Amino acid sequence: MSARTVILDLFDTGDPADFSVAELVRAGAALGIEAPGIRTALTRLKADGRVRPIARGRYAIGPKAEPLKQRILGWRTRLSSRVEWQGHWLLAIAGPQERADRTAWRRTLRALELEGFAEAETNVWARPDNLIAGADAARSRLASLEAVSSLLVIEAREVDKDRVERYRSLWQGEALCAAHLSLAEHLDRSAIVVESMELPAAAAETLQLGRRAIRQITRDPLLPEALCPSDGLQSLIEAMVRYDRIGKQIWRAYLAQ
Repeated sequence: MSARTVILDLFDTGDPADFSVAELVRAGAALGIEAPGIRTALTRLKADGRVRPIARGRYAIGPKAEPLKQRILGWRTRLSSRVEWQGHWLLAIAGPQERADRTAWRRTLRALELEGFAEAETNVWARPDNLIAGADAARSRLASLEAVSSLLVIEAREVDKDRVERYRSLWQGEALCAAHLSLAEHLDRSAIVVESMELPAAAAETLQLGRRAIRQITRDPLLPEALCPSDGLQSLIEAMVRYDRIGKQIWRAYLAQ
């Protein structure tokens, strides 16, 4: 993990809401990152607006990172945003205007991926229309993730049969479910192992594995049951709830040393 990633991951937990430079340096030490690396990353994150000073030597999340933090903090309730699927689709359509700025386009592709869209054909990304508030909410979430504002997002209710068949195969539902179940088991095994670890090693283990689990939860496309049963994601969320309690206890103890 880079110094930048460690800092942002700690802020994204929301508990505590802010950190001192000394605490961030100590966190980096658990992962083998030296103090100058943490301080340099902190300076750059401040310049980017991703962290902000709230007192001398103390920082909180910045405005540029707040939308992603809020998304990450919602990992426990991810499944609650689904509604019953009626077989309709959301389509995101891009053209030369959206691709003109490479940096903005990379952010747009990242936002589409986070929102569960998959590239269906040239310039068209699709996902099932099975989330609360449909296209309106999708546009809002994509905008908060820095997708280009000109991206066209529409609800498609009469997609032809050939496209429907192709769209339904854009995601590997069984593989996704299996990956979630495997990681849930990994979390439960780690929860036992970290009890016998030295505190710095336990802190590093829980941060890295917890980060991996939350990343996997928040990147799940939230497909309808017809395309991917939710059992795997539900099991992963439940395992992460248990692991999160352990990880936070370990980190509080480590930072208090």
